[in-house]
Amino acid sequence: MEKKQRRPRRKFSDEFKLEAVELIEKIGITKAGQELDIDLSTLRSWRNKQKPNAAGRGKKSYAELEREVRRLAKENGYLKEISKVLKKSTAIFSSDHMGNLK
Repeated sequence: MEKKQRRPRRKFSDEFKLEAVELIEKIGITKAGQELDIDLSTLRSWRNKQKPNAAGRGKKSYAELEREVRRLAKENGYLKEISKVLKKSTAIFSSDHMGNLK
């Protein structure tokens, strides 16, 4: 048996990908894949990156997840600083209070 030769890796511009996703919306993913000679998994990936909720799974895009992680890391740092201040102020007020009782 002869092995099927792999096609060389093709590069597609962002504009082409956007147009492919628009074509998917018009004629369906199967027909778009046939017309463009592009694997369906590739087309699904492009669609999900451009319109993450298009597949109905409620997935967030990678860029959205990155933004959320950055926001949460910033918020976490802020909350850690507040926690440090509160611990120090608690210690100060506790020692003052104890000093007044003596």
